[in-house]
Amino acid sequence: MLLDVDIAAKEFLSPDGRKTTVIGGLRFALARGEAGALVGPSGCGKTTLLRIIAGLDADFSGRVSLPRGSRLGMAFQEPRLLPWRSVFDNLKIAAPDASDAEIDALLAGFDLAAHRDEFPGRLSLGLARRAALARALAIHPTLLLLDEPLVSLDAALALELRERIARLIDETHVTTLIVTHDLNEAIALADRIFILTPRPTRVAATLAIATPRGKMTEGRARHYAEEAKAMISRLRAP
Repeated sequence: MLLDVDIAAKEFLSPDGRKTTVIGGLRFALARGEAGALVGPSGCGKTTLLRIIAGLDADFSGRVSLPRGSRLGMAFQEPRLLPWRSVFDNLKIAAPDASDAEIDALLAGFDLAAHRDEFPGRLSLGLARRAALARALAIHPTLLLLDEPLVSLDAALALELRERIARLIDETHVTTLIVTHDLNEAIALADRIFILTPRPTRVAATLAIATPRGKMTEGRARHYAEEAKAMISRLRAP
């Protein structure tokens, strides 16, 4: 396995001093080259879990195992581009060892060549999301973490970027973990969907998506969606 996650507990301290367990007894793993999606109710701790895996939050009980020397690329819900740097420079700062030609090729691959020297404030949300994704890939990551990559985009733009991400996963074979609340997005992008419970969050069920991304039909997608919804309904049953 490339990624092995075993979190016994993640707690937050409320203003009145009470402890709230956000994640408890959560475990899952991803093989090299596999894409997984974390799906769960709002507020269950999906982004917190991603931050733990990324090493941005070390205050938890448990472990996150990756091979030594692994490189993590992450695209947050907000693009988080440096506003005082051009699109090109945002990628170059993240990947200083990459040549200018490599950065330009990556920008071209995301249809950002015309925006190479623009500052993030001049970009639409869709273009900024593409730039953030290109930045995450500039380091040639071992593990790619995507936190709600399509949230707040209109339907046509979300579909275009979803298809681009699907091609990227297939072409680069990068191990990918996606946080989403959208079952259709998870079905289109993941090899396995991890269905999370409300707090304290754990993996309650896993749905394998056997149909390759490039061969997913509307009928197969509906079948997987119905199967996932049935799993979620069983979790809610008394």
